[in-house]
Amino acid sequence: MFLPQAKRPLNVIVVGAGKKPTNLSRHWVSSVNLFDTTLALGIGGLATAISLAIRGHNVLVLEATPKLQEVGAGIQIAPNMRRVFKRLGIDQRIKDKAIVLERIKVFRWQNGRLLNEVMVDHQYGECAVIHRADLHTILVERALGLHNIVLRLNSTVMEICFDSTKVILCGGESISGDVIIAADGIKSPVRSKMFLDGNQPVPTGDAAFRIVIPRSIMIQDPELRELIDTRQAVRWVGPDRHIVGYPIRNHELYNVVLAHPDKGWTSESWTASGSKDEMLEVFRGWEPRVQKIVRAASNKEVLKSKLCLHLPLQTWVRGSCTLVGDACHPMLPYVAQGAAQALEDAAALGVVLSNVETVSEVPLALRIYEKSRKHRAEEVQRSGTQNRVSLHLHDGPDQVARDEKFRASLAGGEDPDKWTDRKTQQILWGWDAEAEAQRCWSGMTVSLIEPALSCAPANSPQKP
Repeated sequence: MFLPQAKRPLNVIVVGAGKKPTNLSRHWVSSVNLFDTTLALGIGGLATAISLAIRGHNVLVLEATPKLQEVGAGIQIAPNMRRVFKRLGIDQRIKDKAIVLERIKVFRWQNGRLLNEVMVDHQYGECAVIHRADLHTILVERALGLHNIVLRLNSTVMEICFDSTKVILCGGESISGDVIIAADGIKSPVRSKMFLDGNQPVPTGDAAFRIVIPRSIMIQDPELRELIDTRQAVRWVGPDRHIVGYPIRNHELYNVVLAHPDKGWTSESWTASGSKDEMLEVFRGWEPRVQKIVRAASNKEVLKSKLCLHLPLQTWVRGSCTLVGDACHPMLPYVAQGAAQALEDAAALGVVLSNVETVSEVPLALRIYEKSRKHRAEEVQRSGTQNRVSLHLHDGPDQVARDEKFRASLAGGEDPDKWTDRKTQQILWGWDAEAEAQRCWSGMTVSLIEPALSCAPANSPQKP
């Protein structure tokens, strides 16, 4: 796909984040030769680098870890995400590795009664699922295949000089650029330098287990075999808890996320180890298929994480530096839009930074990026928070009313699960981040932007 080239190619610095994972089995990691034993630059940062490079910019990616690897399990590829992949030139690779979903089912926690069954609406593009490590591999290979992306590993950014647009590495090396983009994750060090008092996470009261079960185990039971053999995602809902499961890697693995009340066991990280005994205790009394799934998990493959809210920031921009993805809008997993919103950021940055004609216009371009993205991302954040309430109702009148809405949705009524609600899908999946960024660029006047161009740091995140 041809994309308009940059009017003035820029020297872009993308700051990644790296950390060492716990010991993980082969199901959690990619086995290709590009990778080894450490976590590295995530999906949003890689997509941003590619989005800019294919338009003619020169991109330097600074990654703290000495070797590249992405761990994790399943990830959903919503149509708004797929749209960006096509423009990045990797859609066919994604299609080769992904499973296209045909339906989504919702079950009651205690007896497994079917509450809702929705055929996946592909009018906005295919909705699919993929192993995160496979997606990461595709992005890395695409990035390394572009001559104008340089990936430097073992390069930890210690300081950001906002006035002169340069970074200082551990060891003292100084690197200057025209723009700095921080894709350094949910605990972003760059964000902490932009805001004097940081952006502290607010616990939701939830945590989540994440497990991956091999096909060889799933097919030993007829009910579990049906789950892994079918192109469907399933959700169980119950008091203070819900579960999502779907097949990945050509139905060779079954991915499960189990949200539950947080008992202070873990931190906001997907690399902490959990146990089967913990899961059995948390989901005691849930229907037989859930018990089978939990018992099928290996203790070596149970990961857990605290789920936190992050208040909207006053701004994503300081001078010629900006944030993308989890660094500026971490998402709760209830509507499966975390990676998709990071991809939308990458697409929007590709548009606005390719419209600048001089380096002096970079701060303006970043403000337009923020204008095109901030409200949208924060609305998606809120939809996830709202969905948590509906999914976690205790048995009683509110739960009965919700289940009636599930039944009514089969005849065209509003679906109480925002993930499967047609109206919400239109809002989430029908969005074109590039078109919106171009609209904002074309429609924004200097008089509207000038008041927001101050490079002074914001003092705090916005209050809710």
